[in-house]
Amino acid sequence: MGAAIAGGRWNHPRTPAVYMGLSPAICSLETFVHTNGEPVEGMKITEFELPEDRGLYLDLENELLPPGWNSIPYDRPSMDFGTRWLQSRSHLGLIVPSAILPLERNMVINPFHPEARLIKVLEVYDFTFDPRMFERQGTPQ
Repeated sequence: MGAAIAGGRWNHPRTPAVYMGLSPAICSLETFVHTNGEPVEGMKITEFELPEDRGLYLDLENELLPPGWNSIPYDRPSMDFGTRWLQSRSHLGLIVPSAILPLERNMVINPFHPEARLIKVLEVYDFTFDPRMFERQGTPQ
């Protein structure tokens, strides 16, 4: 759990959290941004089955997001909010907009929530970026 070591937008270091995108498209975009646009070999996209009970998830509406939640780099308000949420163990998942593309949604999973044990891996897919993503603008293909 890299987020437990370095922290992330929604958690402080030493506070375990699992980040996931709610679509393969946002997963690939988030990975592209967080790998500094460098090709990465051997990537995988994992499809999970999550418990269906909607009460297990806190879906933050825009008006409930902490100020500066989408700042780059991420900042204390979102880290404080998420860390408090994780420590409360009130929900299995926190659904938030992507700071990269707010029309897309990400989920922070609380690995210490009692229902986390019900999460199942359905499928693991090999994934590679299209090489055109690494070409400079204006460079012929």
